[in-house]
Amino acid sequence: MRFEGLLSDEYLLPILERIEDRSFWIYEDKAKKVKENLTGYEVKVRLREIYENIKRWKGTFGTLSKNTVFIFVHEPENPKAFKIYDTSSLGCGTSLPPPRWKIYLKELEDRL
Repeated sequence: MRFEGLLSDEYLLPILERIEDRSFWIYEDKAKKVKENLTGYEVKVRLREIYENIKRWKGTFGTLSKNTVFIFVHEPENPKAFKIYDTSSLGCGTSLPPPRWKIYLKELEDRL
């Protein structure tokens, strides 16, 4: 699957509106080792919480560029999956570590 980085965190907000409330999603938090089944409505709430965290990081960490991309989405016009990184992903490595959060339609579980 191909993911597109959101160059502005605010681009997430209109994408959230395209998520159907009655759809079924899987939410994974790799740091907390949590995997949950959520409805589309619950995914919107969770993504807004993550969005607020990212805004706080960018306001708190003086060395963190406002243009740092943390949120990646598969098909922004018809969102099916998100990969979201946290500040531990930053550095000088040659490859990106696994995302902190993965949120995807339940039907894609075997593909992510």
